[in-house]
Amino acid sequence: MCKNSIQEPAESGVSVKIDVTKIVKYVCIAGVVIVAIIFTTKCISKILNNN
Repeated sequence: MCKNSIQEPAESGVSVKIDVTKIVKYVCIAGVVIVAIIFTTKCISKILNNN
């Protein structure tokens, strides 16, 4: 006779660490890059329209 049993681990879980300072840093850097791109494209278009 065969004994069917399912053994589960005592604790199964997922540990997630969220580093908020890194998220804020990269969001700020992305914002600065977006503003710089918009500013330079507007300046270039004004320079080309004046000539």
